[in-house]
Amino acid sequence: MAILKDSVIIPLNRPLFIPKEGGLEVNDLIVESNGEYKVIDKPDCIIIQNDHCCRSIKVTIKTKD
Repeated sequence: MAILKDSVIIPLNRPLFIPKEGGLEVNDLIVESNGEYKVIDKPDCIIIQNDHCCRSIKVTIKTKD
């Protein structure tokens, strides 16, 4: 399991972009968060967007083995 992003703060309604490098897909990610988020799959990147109603969230993003 590799950590792609560790304890990143995502402000309210803001996205975090993860480039699709090395064949990375949405199903390969494990997202640990202290709030609500959306995952959006684009052709060139994966977007993790803060979907909490009124605060920033902290996320850690890992890949599955």
